[in-house]
Amino acid sequence: MQSQLDLDDALIARFLGSRYLGRRYLRYAELEELGLCDNRGSLENWMRAGAFPRGIRIPGPCGKTLVWHAVEVARLVAQRVAERDARPDNEAGTPTGCPSDSNDGPFAADRNEAERPCLYLPPAT
Repeated sequence: MQSQLDLDDALIARFLGSRYLGRRYLRYAELEELGLCDNRGSLENWMRAGAFPRGIRIPGPCGKTLVWHAVEVARLVAQRVAERDARPDNEAGTPTGCPSDSNDGPFAADRNEAERPCLYLPPAT
C-alpha cells in the first residue's frame, strides 16, 4: 500500500510535472510558469471566492512570502480536469444540456448540422 506522500507525489507529477516532485510549496512565480494565473489581483479574488487554495504567509529575508501547498494546487487542477471531462463536448457550438438525441426537438438527431438551429455559434476563425 502506498503512503500518502507517495500518492501526493504522484498527483504532483501528473498535474504539475516531474519538475515539482519533492516540492511541498509553490511560489507565485511558479504558479505563473504553470499557467495557473497571470496577475496577483485575480489570484487574490479567486482565493477570497474559494476558487483557489489559500496561500500561506511565511517569514522570509525580504518580509513575508506567500506560498501554496503543491498538493492542494495539484488537487485543484485534477478536479478541474475531471469536471471538464465530465461535461459533454461543446466544441460543435451546441449549448451544454441541450437534448441532441430527441426526435421531436430542435436538436433532433435525424437532422443534419445545417438544419439544426444552434443558439451558440462556434467561434469564428
